Amino acid sequence: MIWAIAVRNLFQHRTKTLIIGALVSIGIALTFAGNALIDSMIRNIQGIFTDYYTGDVLVTSSETLGAGVFGAQSDDVMGFPVIPMIRDYSQVLEKVQDIKGVRAYTRQISAYALINLEQKGIEYSLFFGIEPDNYYAAMDGIELVEGRLLNGGEKGIILQYDMWKKLRDEKELELKIGDTLQLNSFGTAGIKILEVPVVGIYKFPKGNTRLWPLSFIDAPSLRYVMGRQGGTAEKVEVPADATALLSDEMDIDSLFAEEGSGALETAGTAAAAPGRDQPLKVTSANVFDILGSEGAPKTAAQAAATGADQTDWHFLVLRLEKGVSPESVIKQLNAAFDDADLLANAQGWWESAMPDSAVYSGVKLLFNVAIFILGFVSIIIIMNTLVISVMERTSEIGTMRALGARKSFVTRLFVAETSFLTLVFGLAGLAAGWAIIFALNRAGIPTDNDALRYLGGGEILRPTVTAQPVIMSVTLMALIALLSWVYPVLIALKVSPLKAIATE
Repeated sequence: MIWAIAVRNLFQHRTKTLIIGALVSIGIALTFAGNALIDSMIRNIQGIFTDYYTGDVLVTSSETLGAGVFGAQSDDVMGFPVIPMIRDYSQVLEKVQDIKGVRAYTRQISAYALINLEQKGIEYSLFFGIEPDNYYAAMDGIELVEGRLLNGGEKGIILQYDMWKKLRDEKELELKIGDTLQLNSFGTAGIKILEVPVVGIYKFPKGNTRLWPLSFIDAPSLRYVMGRQGGTAEKVEVPADATALLSDEMDIDSLFAEEGSGALETAGTAAAAPGRDQPLKVTSANVFDILGSEGAPKTAAQAAATGADQTDWHFLVLRLEKGVSPESVIKQLNAAFDDADLLANAQGWWESAMPDSAVYSGVKLLFNVAIFILGFVSIIIIMNTLVISVMERTSEIGTMRALGARKSFVTRLFVAETSFLTLVFGLAGLAAGWAIIFALNRAGIPTDNDALRYLGGGEILRPTVTAQPVIMSVTLMALIALLSWVYPVLIALKVSPLKAIATE
């Protein structure tokens, strides 16, 4: 009976019902379509970050909170946050290998460095130091534009396409495969300078590019740039002829005599290897052979020979079997690390993608705030409209009260009217929002702008519907239905039979 009276009242006040219903439908449609769009964007971005940057699970040191593949976070605005290396790396790796569901893993270091272009200026870039032998088996998302991937033990850079294009268009620098780039770094280890050949140019197939471009480099070279090429010293047998110049009888001034002078030839004769007829002369051609290389190992094998610690890694990047929950793996790993008192932490893609993921959090928060404001305004408008309706129905309410209707009956009547109105027009709004998402999915949303491509997770965004936007929309419907009737009912309950008769 209550529902029948409620529906009749809504039809009798069709104009007001349509106005309130239209507001509800618009609010629900915008909530549904907006949440579906944001949810699709986040899921698209998650796929890109796990495929290209962070993997499904990232293991890093727990000595610095907020360490991700793009750098460490710090509350100290004057400090320079540094990603700590994983301590007890071998033990941490054992714990990872014991976890079921891990399809592949690779190890990695991250660092920013300056690309010195000499007269053409400098560029600031992020580098991932990798082991090519296993990195591309785990992280197989890149697409070569030119050149090739790094080989195991090879020194080189795979340059990001947008960086290559920027150097070409803005710096008028035509980089070709085989050309070298000079990397500079300034830190506690001093100034580091290293020339590395470009072996390839790549881009990501989905078109997502960070605002800070990323290039890949062999791990030993990046360690050198970071100033972490130290290690245990090795005893090396040096032949006597190689140390002839270091004898006590050697006059140090003779090393700087003019070419062809007797002093230099005497020194050269002393340093000559057995069987050589000519003395060693210092010339521009062999000076670097005498003084040594630039200091950086050219290959992983040479890095090991110089004592570089191959257990110096920032991250272990894990890829999981299909269907394996990252949250479950993270929980198991962190429990294993705690039990073994290891300073390591497993985390998901969201934490690993900081500070980039904070941008997406901000966008999502702003949208949800806008939805909250929209819902609040809708509730106020609906409430005011219902109050006006109550005032116009004073005689009707008073007559019902005069005929014996209790206050609870009047309350249930208004709740039924509000609920019916919200349900019908809310469902219409859901249908409209679904139609909008379906149309956008078929057409696609192009993101030609770099910032939009970064936020949208690719060149074309095709939104889809999951449970989250439905839950958000139904929640908004429930809030409207629950709150809109409260004040109007309080007004209606104050109507007395005497006032109804006086009104008539």
